[in-house]
Amino acid sequence: MALYDRLRDALRDPDPAIRLDAARRAAGTGDHRLAGPLLDLALRDTAEVRVPGGLGETFEHVGDAAAVALGEILGGRGGPDPLVAAAVTDLDHDDDRVATLLYYLGQRYEPLRQRLESHPEPRVRLRAARAVLSIHRTAAFATRLLSDRSPLLRLEGLQVPASVRDDDVCRRLMIADPAPEVRAAAALLLRFTGVGVGPFAEAAARERDPGVRAALLACLAHRRRDPDAVRAIAGLLGDREPAVRRAAAEALRDATDPSTAALAGPAIALRVLAEPDETVLAALLRYRPLLHEAPELRPLIERLHRYANFDGDRHALGALLSVPPVAARPAAYDERLLHEVARQAADAAVTPDAEAADMTEMAEAVAAHDLERAMTAGEMVAYRVAHEDVANRAADPVRGPATAARRALMLTRAAHTLAARLLLAGVQPPPAAPILRLLLPGENPVEALRSVLTVEECRRTRNVTWLRLLMRPADEEWYLSALHAASPASPPSEIDVADWHLDLAVTAAEGRRYH
Repeated sequence: MALYDRLRDALRDPDPAIRLDAARRAAGTGDHRLAGPLLDLALRDTAEVRVPGGLGETFEHVGDAAAVALGEILGGRGGPDPLVAAAVTDLDHDDDRVATLLYYLGQRYEPLRQRLESHPEPRVRLRAARAVLSIHRTAAFATRLLSDRSPLLRLEGLQVPASVRDDDVCRRLMIADPAPEVRAAAALLLRFTGVGVGPFAEAAARERDPGVRAALLACLAHRRRDPDAVRAIAGLLGDREPAVRRAAAEALRDATDPSTAALAGPAIALRVLAEPDETVLAALLRYRPLLHEAPELRPLIERLHRYANFDGDRHALGALLSVPPVAARPAAYDERLLHEVARQAADAAVTPDAEAADMTEMAEAVAAHDLERAMTAGEMVAYRVAHEDVANRAADPVRGPATAARRALMLTRAAHTLAARLLLAGVQPPPAAPILRLLLPGENPVEALRSVLTVEECRRTRNVTWLRLLMRPADEEWYLSALHAASPASPPSEIDVADWHLDLAVTAAEGRRYH
């Protein structure tokens, strides 16, 4: 069998090692009849073969070896081979394989590659561009690609050496390019440059594509020791996309310097109150100075720690609680807080009753510029929404809504304080309503209510009904038995409460029946 026949058959062998060896041997034959099989192999074969090399082993690409062999065989011809000229514009072939072929064909096929740069089909132009290694691309080459109408070519135009790249052009593309993938790539190229916070913060504030916002966030995260970067990242804690919110939380994890922690801590605390996504919440709760910057959240963190289901969450929450308790710092209120309180109330008002009653009160308070009245209306919106949430009635139809409503009211007060602190520092507070996780799975309804309602409060108001809700089962059983013994004919009234009846209920609610 002639050498040509043996090599032709070997190039079609199912074993990639045999095909690789045949491609290597074909390069030295100069036989133009092998151009067709080699071209087909170069465009379609993606196998890699482990071969000896250097101090150990390496991998060699069969298709690349075929392209090198084809270049050796066609090197002596005066012009482009018709088979190659037809193949490089055939859209059935993979773009990267065609680009690799053009690269290995070398300088003799450079005129063909340059003609392809002006081809009407974007994929063909992309093949011509990718045939030029990034280290060989000039400023003029990049300019031609960046002015192309196809985003594929503009993306390729960004792949140039740092010495050639124009940061001003990247900044323009980051802001104004119509294709989000180009905006994102341009932003990431500027990530480790000397560009300041401003361009990234401005672009993030008006960017509509979540992928681009994530890229801008990565650039801001690299500059998180700058308070302006922390302000911009804090604004993304309320992003519509959970992935962006999680990335923002992770970016702020190391913003622990005094100048940045005072901005990051209250912003993270506000988002903890209303974050619906558990993975984002887990990222937020890994901010170590949280309770130092937002001590108002300690009761919530203690409750989350008590009922945590995963070791990682339990560890993170325990680390937060290891910080010694500090007193909550008073916040200075001004006109800006009025509109933030109204926004939080509007976010929380998800029930018709809340909207009809308290939002009217909120609108009147805002019109009158009455901050105290607006804050009270906002607290009542949160209270009413939590009280009417059907989910809070699952464990106990009376204690559950009462507990959730009181917790919502207290946490809304804390949210107002944290928002005021952020506004004073020049940070737009992230959304903090509606407040979530007011009742946690596994919470005892009686103990939960006792955490927000005291026996002394009920005693002062002479409210026996609420005292009964605070009684543990054994204490309530004792109370009913003692009540029946004191008044066997009929139970005494819980409206006009006698002193002995009140004392009996207080004793049971406090668990002092054996004293």
